[in-house]
Amino acid sequence: MMEVREVRISSYFIEIDLSAYNFEQDLFENAISSRLTSVGPTLYCDDLSISEHCLTKKNVVDHAVFLFNIERFWKSHEVLEGLWKESSGAEKRILNGIILINAAFVHYQKNELDIFISILKRSLEKLSESFGKFYSLDLNQIKEEVTKIIIDKNYRHSFKIFLYPE
Repeated sequence: MMEVREVRISSYFIEIDLSAYNFEQDLFENAISSRLTSVGPTLYCDDLSISEHCLTKKNVVDHAVFLFNIERFWKSHEVLEGLWKESSGAEKRILNGIILINAAFVHYQKNELDIFISILKRSLEKLSESFGKFYSLDLNQIKEEVTKIIIDKNYRHSFKIFLYPE
C-alpha cells in the first residue's frame, strides 16, 4: 500500500512525499516509476548528512543553498537541520532562521500564504542580530529579500540566495 503524504509544486517540478507499507525498496521504486512515467521523469535523491559524507559545514550550507535555489525547500531544510543540531550560539540561531525560510516556502508551495508570511516573520526574528557573511551566505541579502516578501503580501515567486565568492 502507498500513501501520498504531501505534494509540493515548484517552478521546476512537483515533489511528492510517499509512504509505502510492506514494499521492498526495488518493488516500491518500480511501482512508483511505472505510475509516474506518463507525468514525466522521476528524480530520486539520497539523504545527505555531514557524518556520512564528511562534508564541511560550508559544503553543507552551499548544498542547502543549491537546493533552495532550485526550490527543493523541504530537502534544503533537512540538509540544514543536521548541521543545526550540531551547532550552538549564533550559528544555531542563524541556521534556525534559514531553516525557517525553507519551511515558509514549503507552505508557500502548498498555497498556505498566511502560514508562509508568519514563518518568514519568525525567520527574521532569528536573523535580526546577524549581518554580513555566514559561511558563503550574504545574510543581508537574505533578510532584504524576506523583508520584501513580508511587505508585499501579493508576492508570487521565490528568490535566489547568492553565495559569496571564495
